Amino acid sequence: MAHDHASDNREARTVVCPICGAEFICSRSLDCWCARKSIPFGVTEYLAAHFENCVCSSCLDRLISQAEADGAS
Repeated sequence: MAHDHASDNREARTVVCPICGAEFICSRSLDCWCARKSIPFGVTEYLAAHFENCVCSSCLDRLISQAEADGAS
């Protein structure tokens, strides 16, 4: 989540999720799976403040769900 989507000419890379340790592919571009997700601003801020690398889809989904639940209360 900390990558720069502005540069579409970067190669994909294998990343280890800093939360759960799962390996996944980050395309480091606007075509990345994370670019298709609707990520609340608070989650984006949290990720940028706590992690240098991307988190996996499962962990990102969990953070988004938590943020949505917190916002609904």
